[in-house]
Amino acid sequence: MKLQCDFCWRHCLLGEGQRGVCSVRENQGGVLVTRSYGELVALSVDPVEKKPLYHFLPFTRTLSLAMFGCNLSCTFCQNHQISQIEYEGEISYRPVDAQQLPRMANEQRCPSVSFTYSEPLVWQDYMMEVAAACKEFSLTTIMVTNGTFSEEALARLKPLIDAYNIDVKGNEQFYRDMCNGSLKPVLRGLEVLARSSCHVEVTTMVMETRHSLEDIRSLGRILGDLGVQVWHLSRYVPRYLCTDPPTSEAYLQEALSVASLSSIPYVYAGNSSLGQATCCPSCHTLLIEDRMARDAGYAKPLDRGVCPQCGAAIYGRFKA
Repeated sequence: MKLQCDFCWRHCLLGEGQRGVCSVRENQGGVLVTRSYGELVALSVDPVEKKPLYHFLPFTRTLSLAMFGCNLSCTFCQNHQISQIEYEGEISYRPVDAQQLPRMANEQRCPSVSFTYSEPLVWQDYMMEVAAACKEFSLTTIMVTNGTFSEEALARLKPLIDAYNIDVKGNEQFYRDMCNGSLKPVLRGLEVLARSSCHVEVTTMVMETRHSLEDIRSLGRILGDLGVQVWHLSRYVPRYLCTDPPTSEAYLQEALSVASLSSIPYVYAGNSSLGQATCCPSCHTLLIEDRMARDAGYAKPLDRGVCPQCGAAIYGRFKA
């Protein structure tokens, strides 16, 4: 009997013994299972800014974890060793019971747990078990994702995940050529989340050879119309199968200048030496110092979520 997985937009239809595109979901004896359930390929403590999240509990640490797998095959994947099928047998796995992770987070003084590094959508049943356990400890939850949600997955995850960083990689042609994917499900999910009470930030890795400034302008218009408030433009460097030359700092600066003309109030550089401070979009008062600085911190108190200078609302969550 064939079974249909609803973990992502692909809705893979799987016969007995077949695996989905992600190689994680499998039909075993008429039951859909997540292979290597609870076996982590990464577990570490990161600054929350590394996700990147700049407007969600700034200057705190987050317990970050991943199981193996992804439902895309981006030629430029930055974490291919723990996401792409050909590496599945070459990495070490660490079984961790979901109930242990909130305790680990508390021991490390982390107010949040992040599902990250690979693609959490393909192991969302484990993510949901961990997230539910986190709620019992009053911990917040973060999902770093390619955003290719199914409607079913989005409905399941919204009550459990507090903050999202969603990759929006480029236009539809870029997804087809570089990712074996589609932009459409990403935008559908992003629209739902950006208009909800969930915290949302978006990341685009800028490839000088693939993203024209017009592409950036168009993407900024689309994201702004969806209600996105925070957009990270990250500088591409070669990884995995992609040999395109790295994006120059000069081109990233041009892309940032174009993106800053969109309706998105907070635009940041990533993987770059360019400044990463937060200013009030209304009066331009410095609120958070340049995150590249070793001793960066709040320039002004934001615990009330408003600019102390002019009273304008500042998007984000600034206290646990």
